[in-house]
Amino acid sequence: DEVLHKTYSTTLNADEAAARGCALQCAILSPAFKVRDFAINDIVQSGIKLVWYNPDGTVGGDMEVFAKGHVFPFSKMLTFYRKENLILEASYSTPVQHTQTVIGRFEVGPIKPAEDGSSTKVKVKVKVDIHGILTVESAHTVTKIQVPIEEEKKEEKKE
Repeated sequence: DEVLHKTYSTTLNADEAAARGCALQCAILSPAFKVRDFAINDIVQSGIKLVWYNPDGTVGGDMEVFAKGHVFPFSKMLTFYRKENLILEASYSTPVQHTQTVIGRFEVGPIKPAEDGSSTKVKVKVKVDIHGILTVESAHTVTKIQVPIEEEKKEEKKE
């Protein structure tokens, strides 16, 4: 109202809104039209959470990875410490009407414990792509390797 000095129109229905959006997108993509720069951001309609399970099948923990209203496409790198395979279950944080709550179940493996028997660091990249689909894009383990310094090289540096 302050910018255009006009009252807001509230008579636009869903079909007209979709048609206007399509016309705007066509004009943006067309070389024949000059259109001001627009930033069009898609958002996650319902939050997405991940639940991970212990080897015995009990819940190991959960977290909301993408909150409701989060802009996509977007990816996040998550870190877990595991001795066995990692089982992740993605679901909506709040129930979505006419849709099942569980999005998918992912298993990352094989994961082996470190040489000293401790947990292995596992990095998992999850992404909501341009179509709003959650995927586990990649997973890898991080291992620290200690390399002994040879005595001869130490003596050469001293000289």
